Amino acid sequence: MERQIINKKKRVFSVEPNKIPPSEVFTRKYTRLLVPALKKLNMNKNSSQANQLTVKHEVDMALALSAQEFAWSRFLLQKLSSSNNPTTTTSSSSNGIRIQKRSGKEGGDEDGEIEEKLRELQKLLPGGEEMNVEEMLGEIGNYIKCLELQTIALKSIVEDTT
Repeated sequence: MERQIINKKKRVFSVEPNKIPPSEVFTRKYTRLLVPALKKLNMNKNSSQANQLTVKHEVDMALALSAQEFAWSRFLLQKLSSSNNPTTTTSSSSNGIRIQKRSGKEGGDEDGEIEEKLRELQKLLPGGEEMNVEEMLGEIGNYIKCLELQTIALKSIVEDTT
């Protein structure tokens, strides 16, 4: 009888007690990729203009490689890998978002404003112009979170070197 009671007890603790939060995993990956690349660049001192573009390229590449589970990351990685010269990473496609217009005259101005804001978001998100609205809105939150984590990591690197 006592044995049955013991078997019926449920676990109260987590099955994965040492699981690392996703933000910490991203930050570790990001710094693990970026720091060696920056050290390598520091050894090859070129002109400041070329060096700035190369640093931007390495920062963006580390971001893309650290968040490969997201569609925006794959678009960014594809763009960075295909470009011979490190350049800006924003989308340049001219496809627009098409959203369903409301029937009736009221809200017409709002629809135009919403469509314009969605186009602006599209341009900011790598690959955003190739996504539908739902995909883009789902990805934008992850992109912003990764940018915030990137900023924290870069600030930490700067503080450690100064």
